[in-house]
Amino acid sequence: MKSGHCSASEEEPENGHFERQAYDGKFSMPVVVPGFAQHMPLATRRSQRSAILSAGSGQLNYNSLKPILIDFCARTSSHGIPFVGSPSFCGRYIWAAVTIVCLLGFLFQTYWTLSEYLEYRTIIEMQLKFEPAPFPAATVCNLNAFKYHELKQYEEIAQGFDLWAKAVNLKDELMSEDSVDPENSSRSKRQAVYQPVFVRCVCNLPDDQCVPQRNPLETNTTVCMCFEDARKGDIWPCYPTSVWTEKTCYHCSKSNTCDDPDRPNITSLLTTPKKTRCLCQSVSHICVVRSNDEVRWWNPNNYTVYPATTPPVTTESPEVLQAFGLNELRDKGAITTRTKENIIFMVAALPKEARRNLSYTLSDLVLRCSFNSEDCDMTRDFQLHMDPEYGNCYTFNFNDSVELKNSRAGPMYGLRLLLNVNQSGYMPTTEAAGVRIVVHEQDQEPFPDTFGYSAPTGFVSSFGLKTKVLHRLDAPYGLCSDTFRPEGYIYQEHYSPEGCYRNCFQHMIIASCGCGDPRFPLPNDTLKPCDGRNLGERSCLANITNSLGGFHHLTQDCHCVQPCTENVFETAYSAAAWPALNFNIGSGCPAVFDITNDTAACAEYYRLNTAYIEIYYEQLNFETLKETAGYTLVNLFSDFGGNIGLWIGFSLITVVEVIELICECSIYYVKKYQRFHRRRRDKKNHKPCSPKKHIREKNARAESPSKRACLRQSHKSDDEAYKAQTRKMIEP
Repeated sequence: MKSGHCSASEEEPENGHFERQAYDGKFSMPVVVPGFAQHMPLATRRSQRSAILSAGSGQLNYNSLKPILIDFCARTSSHGIPFVGSPSFCGRYIWAAVTIVCLLGFLFQTYWTLSEYLEYRTIIEMQLKFEPAPFPAATVCNLNAFKYHELKQYEEIAQGFDLWAKAVNLKDELMSEDSVDPENSSRSKRQAVYQPVFVRCVCNLPDDQCVPQRNPLETNTTVCMCFEDARKGDIWPCYPTSVWTEKTCYHCSKSNTCDDPDRPNITSLLTTPKKTRCLCQSVSHICVVRSNDEVRWWNPNNYTVYPATTPPVTTESPEVLQAFGLNELRDKGAITTRTKENIIFMVAALPKEARRNLSYTLSDLVLRCSFNSEDCDMTRDFQLHMDPEYGNCYTFNFNDSVELKNSRAGPMYGLRLLLNVNQSGYMPTTEAAGVRIVVHEQDQEPFPDTFGYSAPTGFVSSFGLKTKVLHRLDAPYGLCSDTFRPEGYIYQEHYSPEGCYRNCFQHMIIASCGCGDPRFPLPNDTLKPCDGRNLGERSCLANITNSLGGFHHLTQDCHCVQPCTENVFETAYSAAAWPALNFNIGSGCPAVFDITNDTAACAEYYRLNTAYIEIYYEQLNFETLKETAGYTLVNLFSDFGGNIGLWIGFSLITVVEVIELICECSIYYVKKYQRFHRRRRDKKNHKPCSPKKHIREKNARAESPSKRACLRQSHKSDDEAYKAQTRKMIEP
């Protein structure tokens, strides 16, 4: 190629942008002159890049990172980045600051969007379906768990009833004496006033009540202190002198009894405090006013002795009495409840067959049964369920492979049961007459002690049902499972959260006490329930129960989840008198063998001993409550696309362009790394130049300055020719 007075046929040195070569006076690849690309308009640079790729081999060989970034600014479809790489009115630095601020705003907005998505919040969709819902299972129990005449055959259980009767009767006597009204009562005209006295007593335990002795010559006695009625001369109760302490009381009654000042009590909120000298005992924490005189001795010849809370005439050991826990109770209802618990403990120790025989059979309990205006099959439709608290219960529609549905709504087409409770066999601790009803799913444990409804005798009890079908979401939106079952699950039916918590509690009791809670099933037959007469086992069970606050408060070592699909039954209760005056029960008074030809007596028996139960759907529809994702992946992409378009003007195409830039930069660094190692290798393997080549280099160095100036002028002419050629290519 010739230009001016100089000619050259040699490789062009690197200019910081592209490598170019000259062949026969024409460039096979156009050359970008330094600084020329930066000052071109955006459309011109894009057209130039297209021309370069079309004229050349389709591949650009960059010698630095800067032209790669400049070239990206020229061709990207983003809104702000092109202004950073080209001249504009505001300048590239202002546009760079605006772009960075918008990028930070986009990152903050994206963080908030991702945080909202990762909360995995849910919404509830409700749908009403107008079709008959499957009829649930219904479990019925007698409020009297066991037949009294059957329980009395066991000596230990009979003694438990005797202790209850003595404790209740004694409380009644004491309450009648303490509650005497001086104005209205004909039994006493004076209110009791107590004072402390010393008495010789027989004390079985150092921290329990003592029995006073009349015989002053009795040698097997200790000194105790008793409450003496100064007006009537009665003494009760008595305690060892070691449990008495002199204190200062502030709330005392007219009978000279005071509340322990070291224990919280309701009296302190209702009365005005008054400083009084008193003696307090640490057993029942009741104090008595002490006069200024010395405590005197009791004279057994002048007074009547009342027994202690637990009469001394008993065959039970002090350990058993303390395990039963009746001595420390004062309320009659609390004593009855504790006795019921003791009965459950003692019955649980019996064999399974014996427990079943103690309670009621299906024919004893169910007199009539119909469903959907058709007779029930007593052997097919009912299943026995033995409950520790309610004895033999019977579940209707227990088989989950059979689906029963009502043809119509209303009580006439639901489940109708006539149940006979037979109060003549009730235990004296059973406080109410009636039945217990539980409506539940077919494959679920009924738990009548927690989820049941009580229906009285002498009434038609109607339970109108509404079904709600719950659909919960599994992880990550929630924690549910339809197949989960804890290890060592103590119930035979399918898993339920209530059964799971009881299962955890039972395993915890077994691990701590070596025995199980009799109110729950045992994991296997090798374990035994805690003995109700064993003080150590009862104390261990009571301590763990009090420390945990019940099995519903377990938070550690108890993994329980909700089912993903669950049927919930809402119940509306109504009642009417049963039987009506003109209702014909039937000839011969069915189910009552000792009443014949006496309609009035038969009606009275049914009023006192039977309960009519109706369980039905109020409407032939049900609600479905479905848990759905409140913020889905579609919402996330939609919000992300809106954020990226609003803040930095990106689209999916722009993202691809960024990926292309990353790949281009990676290739550049790979090639740069290869060139570096190739140069090191060539330098290590360098050989001396040949004589001819050495002479040529020497002649080139010896060229005159005018020769070198001519060469620079030639390069300048070539650049001007390239510019002209480029203008011609991009002009229309």
